[in-house]
Formats: sequence, structure tokens, C-alpha cells
Amino acid sequence: MEDYYILGDVARLLDIKAHRIVYAVTSGHLPEPALRVGHKRVFTTEDLERIARHFHVVPRWKKHQEEHADKRNDEVEVRGLVLKEPFTVESSGTASPEVRDGNGAVFCWASDRGKALVVAGLLESASGK
Repeated sequence: MEDYYILGDVARLLDIKAHRIVYAVTSGHLPEPALRVGHKRVFTTEDLERIARHFHVVPRWKKHQEEHADKRNDEVEVRGLVLKEPFTVESSGTASPEVRDGNGAVFCWASDRGKALVVAGLLESASGK
């Protein structure tokens, strides 16, 4: 499945000002993206790589992959937190249900078991497994 990005996403991922990308496209240094939605340019991953080569930058997701290549596959990074799968929901008596990672560390508490199961499911789906 192809990923799509708007100009702001491209600028953030490549750490380039948006007006520089627009200038490169409108001046013909880079090809116009094939897709437009609501008069906005929609870039594909291939377009991002082409833009990165043009500006001689490494995309942020590649920097992240290179920095974390030695991490084990069962760890998930969520907004700076590194969690280990699987995620479980545990009730401890009268206290609220807890969502825990594979190390047993508490990720969060929920008001009921259903909400805790939703959070655990979201964490697992974020890991891409």
C-alpha cells in the first residue's frame, strides 16, 4: 500500500521549508506530483525520496531506522516510550484496570476493562504486527 503526504508532511519529514519544495516543483527542478486532492499536491514515498535526493538530505524515517536498527523487533516506540510486546490488561482488585507491556511496566490505567483493551489493541496495531 502506497503512503501519501501533503506538503507540510514532506517539509517536516525532510526538514526543508515548504516554500523551497514549492519553488523546486514550480520552477521545473522537480516533477509535479501526479496526484492532487482539493488543489493540493499529494506526494508519494517515491516523490519524497526524489525531493530528498534533490536537496541532499536524509529523510527522517531513514535516520530513525538507521539509529534504531539494533533494536529488537518486539519493542515498540510510542512517542518516545519504548514498550515491549505483548500488551496485557490486568485488574488489581478494586483499582482501575492497568495496561502493561511485556516487561510488566504499567503503560496506563483505564476507567474500565473495555477501554483498557482498546488501548492495548491500539498499541499492538501501532507496532505493525
